Amino acid sequence: MKVSGFFHRFLCCLLVALLLIPAAVADSVDLSSMSDTEIVALLEQVNQEIVTRGINKTAKLPQGAYTAGKGKDIPVGRYVYTCLATGDDWGNLTVKSDGGKGELLLWEVVAAPESGADPRTVFITLNEGDKLDSGVPFSLTIMSGALFQ
Repeated sequence: MKVSGFFHRFLCCLLVALLLIPAAVADSVDLSSMSDTEIVALLEQVNQEIVTRGINKTAKLPQGAYTAGKGKDIPVGRYVYTCLATGDDWGNLTVKSDGGKGELLLWEVVAAPESGADPRTVFITLNEGDKLDSGVPFSLTIMSGALFQ
């Protein structure tokens, strides 16, 4: 069967158009049509994917209690906790299982660094339902392996 030149060019153009459609659609997610619940769910999925892929991102957080897990404050993962206390500030860092009602997994006293010293860092793993409680402002950096600086 012989294909005419016009038909051949038409098929090539159609194939190129079909290949470009997914790329155009992927670049334009219409967030305005999504409900608040859908936006929050999408944000949780994106945050968890950042952790899963090991993309090193840092969040600065005020002192307080945070629960790890799907739909919670912090995605499950491995982190570098950095104390951001200043002056004479100090506090406790604790991680407990079962939403803070279970086993004490970590307890550290964290304080502002001495003049010229690096801030205190602690490597932590947060599993589903773990509760991190920090008595001082802090940052969490997603840990994807060795941190080379």
